[in-house]
Amino acid sequence: MLAYKKLFDDLFEETGKVVVGQQEMVTQVLSAMLADGNALLEGYPGLAKTLAVRTLARLMDLRFSRIQNTPDLMPSDITGTYVLEEQNGKREFKFHPGPIFANIVLADEINRATPKTQSAMLEAMQEKQVTVGNTTYKLEPPFFVLATQNPIEQEGSLSLDQHVFVNGELKTGKELLELAKECCILEDAKGIRLYDIKAWTLSLNPNGRLEKGSCLLYTLPYKNELMEITTKTGKKLAVTKNHPFLVNENGAILWKKAEELTKQDYIINPAKVTLNEPRKVMTHAEAISRMNQKPIPKEILFDTDFAFWIAFILSDGYIGEKCVAAVQKNYPEALDRFIAISRKYGFKTGVSSSKTDGCRTATIYSKPLVEYLRIRFCVTGGRDKEIPSWFLSFPEEMNREFLKTFISLESSLRDNSVVFTQKSADNASMISYMLLREGILLWIRHDGRIFRMKIQGKDFANYIKQVGWVCDDKLKNLDLERQTESSFRVVPVDRKRVLRLVELLGFNSFRTLKNRTDITARDWYGSYRGIKGGETVMSVDSLKQFVNDTRRELEIRKQPFFSENLDNNPRLFAASIGIPMTEISKSLAISKNQVWQLYTSENSAQAVQIKGHMKEQYKLCIAEAESLLVHFEGLLSEDVFYDRVKSINYKNTEGLAFGLTVPGLQNYLAGFGGCGINHNTYPLPEAQADRFLLKVKVTYPTYDEEMEIVKRYASEGGERRLKVVMSKEQLLDLQALTRQVPISSDLKQFIVKLMNETRDRKEIIEYGASPRASIGLVMSSKARALISGRNHVSMEDIRAMAYPVLRHRIILNFEAERKGLTSDGAIKILLDKVK
Repeated sequence: MLAYKKLFDDLFEETGKVVVGQQEMVTQVLSAMLADGNALLEGYPGLAKTLAVRTLARLMDLRFSRIQNTPDLMPSDITGTYVLEEQNGKREFKFHPGPIFANIVLADEINRATPKTQSAMLEAMQEKQVTVGNTTYKLEPPFFVLATQNPIEQEGSLSLDQHVFVNGELKTGKELLELAKECCILEDAKGIRLYDIKAWTLSLNPNGRLEKGSCLLYTLPYKNELMEITTKTGKKLAVTKNHPFLVNENGAILWKKAEELTKQDYIINPAKVTLNEPRKVMTHAEAISRMNQKPIPKEILFDTDFAFWIAFILSDGYIGEKCVAAVQKNYPEALDRFIAISRKYGFKTGVSSSKTDGCRTATIYSKPLVEYLRIRFCVTGGRDKEIPSWFLSFPEEMNREFLKTFISLESSLRDNSVVFTQKSADNASMISYMLLREGILLWIRHDGRIFRMKIQGKDFANYIKQVGWVCDDKLKNLDLERQTESSFRVVPVDRKRVLRLVELLGFNSFRTLKNRTDITARDWYGSYRGIKGGETVMSVDSLKQFVNDTRRELEIRKQPFFSENLDNNPRLFAASIGIPMTEISKSLAISKNQVWQLYTSENSAQAVQIKGHMKEQYKLCIAEAESLLVHFEGLLSEDVFYDRVKSINYKNTEGLAFGLTVPGLQNYLAGFGGCGINHNTYPLPEAQADRFLLKVKVTYPTYDEEMEIVKRYASEGGERRLKVVMSKEQLLDLQALTRQVPISSDLKQFIVKLMNETRDRKEIIEYGASPRASIGLVMSSKARALISGRNHVSMEDIRAMAYPVLRHRIILNFEAERKGLTSDGAIKILLDKVK
C-alpha cells in the first residue's frame, strides 16, 4: 500500500505545479476514476475545473477530448456521424468518430446543452459504448466523462424588447445594453457576454417572499423560435424555448421550461412588490443648470401634489412643444386642484371651456416648463405620453396619489369594479407594476387596438380603501364590504394531499359522535367538496380557511389534555386522528366488537393492545398532518399568485437574447404586467445527473492560495513541464485493485441504512437515492482508502464520500427548500441520524 501511496503523492505533487489548492477536488475526481465512474464538477467560472481535468489526463498519458456544450450542440456532434466519402472511384459512408471517443472526455459547462444533447452521453457513460445508426462501437478503456457545471448559467433568456425589473424601474434589454456598453466583464467563444451594470432586482426566496439582490446582465446569440406566453390576467413575456418559469403544478412548486408549458399550467407571478428605498431624484438646481431655456419661476417640489399634477397631465392632458395642458369634464374639482398647484409652481394658467362637450382645459404656455419636465423628470410629450419607468420607485404616498389620479380620470366605476383603457403597452405595464406595489392585481386585455384593464373582486375593495378616488361622491353607492371572489385568486393543490389531511384529522368521519363540528359546517367545506369531486384548485380564501382551521385543530391534538382522551374517551381520541374501527380491527387482527367494548367503557381483553396501537398511530398522524399542513401554508404567500397560461404563440427570431443573472436565488421579475418568476439556471436532467458517480463542489481558493495563483500566473507565465506519473495500464490495474479493498459488514450496513434514510425522511426529501448510490458510496470509499494508503475502508471514508455521492441524487421537498435547507445540509442530518 505504501507504494501506491507514493504514486498518488507524486500525482498530487505534479498536479500542484499547475493547479493551486483544490486538493479535495482532485482527490474526489481521482476517486471517481479509480471506481470507474464519472464525475460532475460544479463551481463558479475561473476555479480551475477545466484545468484540473486536463492536467490529470496529461499526468496519466490518457487521450483527452473536450466538448464545449452550447444550446445548438447536436447529439451527433458528440457521438460522431457517417460521412459520404469517395475512394478509388467508389462512394461509401464512413464513420467519423466524435469527441466521445477518448479516455477522458471533458464535457465543459454541460448545463448549457439541451437535455436531448445531454442525454446523448447516457449510453457512453453507463454502457461504455456508442450506437450510431445500426452500429455499436465499444469505447476504449479506461473511459470517463468529467463534466463541469456552472451554478450561474445564462441560457433561459428573453427577447430584447422585453422589460425586466432592475434598480426599481422597468428596462428593456435594448435599454440595458445601451447602459452596458463599457461594462462587459466576460465574453466566451460563443458570444455570450456578461455585464456588470451595478444593478439590483427582486427575487423570490425559499420563504415565498420577494427580496432585493444584486444582479448581472447577460446576452447571447439566439437563432430559434421565441415563445410568447400570455396568462389569464393578461401578463405576457416573450422568451427563448428553454427559459424556465416557476409554476404550480397540482400543488407542486417546480421549474418548467417554456417549451414544456401547457394551458393547464399555473405560472407563479408577483402579487406584491415592496420597494423600501425610493429613487433619488435630480435636484431642481441641477435641472436648471442643464436647461437651454430660461429657468422656471419656482422649484417644483417632489411630493404628493406633484404626483397628482403629473398624473393629470399623463392621463387627461398633453404636452406640446411650448405648453402643458390638462382637460377634464367629469371631475371639475380635480381640475381646480390642478390649476391651484400650477399657480403654486408660479405658472399662469389659462382656462377655456368647450361649448360642444362641456370639457374645461387648463393650459400653461411655457417652453421652459416643457424642457424642465423632460430634463428633471424624464416626462416627454408625444402621442401616448409614456409614464417614465422610474415612477415605479415613487415613495408610497406618491405612488398612491399618482394611481388614484391617473386611474380615476381614465376610468369608470361599474358594479364594484374599475374599468379603464390605455393605448400604450408600456403605460399598461407600468400601471400594473405600480398596482403591485399596493398588492392589487390588474386584468389586462388587448383587443388589437387598445388595452382594456379592470380591477375587480377583493382587489377593487382593497384598491378603494388603500388608494382611493379623486372624488368621494362617486363612492357613495358602493358596497365595499360585499363578499366578492376574484376568479384568478386561486391555488392549484394536490387533491390527494387535501383529502389525506382531512382524513388524518377525522374531519369527514364519525359524524354520529357528539360534540364534534360536522364537516359541512366548516367554512371551507364548499371548496373541499369541489376537490373531492375532481377539481384541482381552491380559492385563496378557502385555502386560508382550510389551513387556519386545520392548524387550530392540529394544535389542539398536540396539547397534553388531548392525550387524556385515550383513557377517558378512546372513541373521540380515535375519531380525532381519523382511525376507524375497521382499521384498528384489521391491524390488530381482532374483532370490531372488542374495539367497541373499549369505546363503551366495557371490559375489553384487548384494551392494552388497542390503546398501544392508537398511541402509535397518534404519533404518525401528528407528524404526517404537520408535514401536509406546512406544505399548504407554503402555497399561501402574499407576494405571489398563480396565473393560468392562456395562450402560447411562436415567432422566429435571430439576434441577441438577454436576461439577468442573480447570484444565490437565481430568479428575477420580468415581462409585461409582471409575468413569472424567471429562472436563469438550466439544470441537468435527473436521469443524466444520476449517471455521475460523484458531484464535486469546487470552492473558492483561500487567501494564501489566491496570492500564489496571482504570483504564479501574473508574473511567471508559460506552460509548466509535467512528467507522466501513471500509465493507462497502471490505472486499469488500480481500478481492479480498488474493487478488492476490504470493507467490513457493519460499514456496508451503515451505507444501506443511510440510503434507506434518504427514502424515509419525507419531511425533508421528496425523492431519495437509488441502489446505484449504495454501490457508488462503497466504490468511492474504497478508492479514497487506496489513495490514502490504507488497505481497508474506514467510517471517515464513507462520511467524506457521502456528500459527493448523494448531493445530486436526493431531491429536497418544497418545505425543506422554503426553510433554506441545502442538499449538503440534508446529508449531514442523515449522517448524524444513522448509527
